[in-house]
Amino acid sequence: MPYKNEYADKSSHSDIVNNLDIKNFLQNCSFMKEPTQQEIDEITNKFVEVTNAEVNLPQNIISIDGSYYEASVRKDIPYTRVGYVKVGNLLIKRNDFHSLKGNMNFINPFKVAALKENNSSVTFALPSSNMKYKDELNVRDSFRRALDEALYEIRTNPEDAKTSLRSTLFLLSSYRDNVNTRDKMLLFKCPTCNAEKIEVMDIEGTQVCPYCQNKIYPSDCLRIWEEISDSVSNQSALNRFMNVIEHIFPIHYMRVVRDMNPESYIEILNNICFFIDGPLAIFGNAAWVHNSIIKFLSELNLEMKEHHKRDIMIIGLQKSGYVHDYFRLINKYIKNNTIYCLEDDFRYNYILFDRKSVGKSFGDETYYGQDFLYKSNTGKTFVFDIPYNYSNEQNKFDIKNYENLDIYLNIIKDFECDLYENAVVPIALAHKYTAISLEPGGKVLDLLSKTLNR
Repeated sequence: MPYKNEYADKSSHSDIVNNLDIKNFLQNCSFMKEPTQQEIDEITNKFVEVTNAEVNLPQNIISIDGSYYEASVRKDIPYTRVGYVKVGNLLIKRNDFHSLKGNMNFINPFKVAALKENNSSVTFALPSSNMKYKDELNVRDSFRRALDEALYEIRTNPEDAKTSLRSTLFLLSSYRDNVNTRDKMLLFKCPTCNAEKIEVMDIEGTQVCPYCQNKIYPSDCLRIWEEISDSVSNQSALNRFMNVIEHIFPIHYMRVVRDMNPESYIEILNNICFFIDGPLAIFGNAAWVHNSIIKFLSELNLEMKEHHKRDIMIIGLQKSGYVHDYFRLINKYIKNNTIYCLEDDFRYNYILFDRKSVGKSFGDETYYGQDFLYKSNTGKTFVFDIPYNYSNEQNKFDIKNYENLDIYLNIIKDFECDLYENAVVPIALAHKYTAISLEPGGKVLDLLSKTLNR
């Protein structure tokens, strides 16, 4: 690690490049590379042609995207930081989107700007390193309290606490076992004394551990607090929270729609498709949420089928990652208008060389959706996820089990855009209105944070 303003020797890498031990090491490693002709033939045969069926598409597209930023409160004390997580929820009505062009060959920029009126965002401000909140004694407890307060205060109906994001956590927790309910959950452990199976209720007011009498919070169930440190960056915790809250929001909307519209929720949900930036997966200590989402969607889809409606529609669009990079590598060999339901054998043979999951299906502990590789008739490539077909979850690699696949592909084709490489409008716009850029967005947050000293 260099001193401040100390620069590395520009030729120091030559010792590494010319080191025989390094060369031998690299020769004994396997990694992603251009496929051989035989492999190309095997790969291209896995892609099947897409049928251009006429389908009835949902009219309401809700796109969800998040970003996070950690700002220093004082320039001369850079390790004193506050964290921000921003989650945007953008509603696009397909009819409005198709009217953007009007009678012109180009999209009307004023109408595009009007889409922002259907955008709402939530910003979580969380104490990060070397910062305490209210009367808490340390960073970890401060983070826990601020997070729980935010989840409790963010509500669909400001007058009804049961419409809060925190109440949605209780719903998700109720699918973990037969003990938790929509009003009560058992925490894995107390963050202070590590006592296990601590009961918390969906109520207002302070709750304490019966063993150590320290505060406990319902949101402790996400276990984000386990990644909090006092005097170092907590970007990892902010990233983990951003990841899980992006997936909780769609469940929250579905839950509130069902609770508040018992007579019409089926029709409402049948006309919605959710877009999420990234795979349909939750990582880290909050990964248990993915299995609760699977069970919740399975239950809701049974209700949809009883009314002869399609399953709940969610698309996770991957703009980066191993699969995305490999698809770009082989793109030139893949025909337009074809798709492939990614199998584990393909993933482990060509893309990933981490075999620790062999014996289990990839993503068993994190994913609630299946990866697809799709090349549109315009030549754009997309890696996207859709929820597993729960009645055929054991055969999740069989593309025939995804009866709504034609609808998903038509939605993607409907919203293709050239704003970014292989982009779709909902994700592009949600990111535009949500991303915290380093300049000027991050700079603004730095300045805002520094006002704490005035």
